[in-house]
Amino acid sequence: MSDEKITLFNEEYELPKKPKRRVIKSKTPKEETYNDQKIDRQLNNIYKDDSGNMPDMRRIKKAHTGSFIGGLFKFTFSIAILAALAWAGFFFLPMANKFSDSQLELKIIGPESFTIGATTTYQIVFKNNQKVTLNNVNLTTNYPSGFIYSQSSLTPKNLGKNEWNVGTLKPNEEKTLQITGNSFGSLGDAQSWRVLLNYTPDNFKSEMQKIATLDVKPNVAPISVTLTGIDKIGLDTPTNFTITIESKDNLIGKTLEVNPIFPSSFSMTSSSIPLLKNIWKIQPSTSTIGISKYVINFSGKFTLTDENYVPLKVQVKLASSNQDSYLLSETVINTEIIKNAITVNTAINGSLTNMESKPGEVLNVTVLVKNSGKENIDKAQIKLVIDSPSYSKQSVLSWSDIADKNDGDITGSQISDQIRRATLIWNDKKIAHLNKIKAGEEVSLDFQLPIKNSEKAPWNSINENQIKITTELIFNDSTKTSQTISGNNINISLNSDLSIQIKNDVSSDEKENEKHDITWILNNTYHPLKNITVSADIYGDITWQGPSSTLASTVDFNQKTKHLIWTIPEMTDNTDVLTLPFTVTINKKNPTQNTLISKIHITADDTVSGNKLEMLGDELPTNN
Repeated sequence: MSDEKITLFNEEYELPKKPKRRVIKSKTPKEETYNDQKIDRQLNNIYKDDSGNMPDMRRIKKAHTGSFIGGLFKFTFSIAILAALAWAGFFFLPMANKFSDSQLELKIIGPESFTIGATTTYQIVFKNNQKVTLNNVNLTTNYPSGFIYSQSSLTPKNLGKNEWNVGTLKPNEEKTLQITGNSFGSLGDAQSWRVLLNYTPDNFKSEMQKIATLDVKPNVAPISVTLTGIDKIGLDTPTNFTITIESKDNLIGKTLEVNPIFPSSFSMTSSSIPLLKNIWKIQPSTSTIGISKYVINFSGKFTLTDENYVPLKVQVKLASSNQDSYLLSETVINTEIIKNAITVNTAINGSLTNMESKPGEVLNVTVLVKNSGKENIDKAQIKLVIDSPSYSKQSVLSWSDIADKNDGDITGSQISDQIRRATLIWNDKKIAHLNKIKAGEEVSLDFQLPIKNSEKAPWNSINENQIKITTELIFNDSTKTSQTISGNNINISLNSDLSIQIKNDVSSDEKENEKHDITWILNNTYHPLKNITVSADIYGDITWQGPSSTLASTVDFNQKTKHLIWTIPEMTDNTDVLTLPFTVTINKKNPTQNTLISKIHITADDTVSGNKLEMLGDELPTNN
């Protein structure tokens, strides 16, 4: 019988010829258990050949076909190949049903800095950079605190104008939402845009969200503000200050709040516009020089303080509809307080502060020096400086007509093409009491100075409209040291020379009733005027006849109240005379009646000085 081979555990073994069986008889046979018999049967089944014979294990020969290390290497290499294929499939096989938040773009495009109140536009751009459709796309925008919505490229779905239903965003689709509005805020305060994009991917059931932000800041104010006044002042000395606000943008329809922040030692005595709850409110109608410039004049004085320099601060804010105010600009001046007992004050027509006048009026000037201290002062000298509009190097003040009993020295100089300066000085040679002002004494001087009328000066060609007066007192103190004290400053605003004349021709009608042919004549040569009204009451049993309108004006006569109003929108540079003719017939004379027409009340707005003019014309008597 030839040798046969079997393979076990990847090894081949040769089977020898089947030997003759030897039966060894045990003298004391061992009893086998059930488990032993079961194991023998299982081993026999494993090792029996096809003929049912058991191999002789002593004669089995081992044939090598490969090492264990080589098999392990082949196994490891196979695993590596499979892993690489899986990794490549993850990246390169189509991801039709995969969604990634990183593939969704959301950004806000717009100015990061802006001018307060300016119209600004921002774009919200969102793009789906993948093959998954996004459903139920909604945008919610949290605006900066100072942003006021005006319009958007898509219609918002809520009253707050900050939510939009975009619908579906298809694969690789980009959409843009454009929002326009006005941006407000306090200068330098940071604000933020915040946009929330809510959506549901095609293979998701839950809603997801993407967020984008943009920081913005107002860095340019639409206005500038200045505060001017003298830099040195004595205690209890009235002083004038001027706030000037210039707008770089049109502020029509907006309200400016001017907030004075003054120390407790400063007491305000007057201002050109009302100060309500420590705020001046300015609108275009209160502008003193057009719509781009606003001026506030105020006066005050400093009381006892331990400070040598006292700051005066002014803030300008833009009022908001939500009761917030946005800081636009601020300014500060430091005033040095002169702590002594010497004061010098100037009054013009009884006013210690800024005032108004017009061509043809007379300025009554009083200067008062008071020594409230305990020591005498010597060699005092009063110095008054007056800057006034000029033409052809001549002042609009009629210096040849000055009435000064003390005959102060006057020196003139031309400051600019538009301004001429006069310096007046009184010393002890002019006023003997200035040689020595004893403790508790005071010295005063008075003079009168006319302003030229339209017959003496070409007011229609004069551009300036301010007369500025400053006062100083120079003296030697008890140590023979020279001191200079500033008094109060006064600015005189020159209004237009509006005036009215009344022409009255008396006759009788066909019924022998007294008839008055009256003409009101308005004259104006200096500044253009607007919003002019001329009104009066007519008394007695009369009949009024007149036009309902004239050139560029309207006329209204109330038959019941007998009140006559003549309304004129404007008098321009080219219009210096306007007339209103009318007739009043007395139907029945009253012997006790002395006045036919009351005093004429005239109001107008001066477009250059910004002041509201108000004056009274003469009444018209009856012909009794």
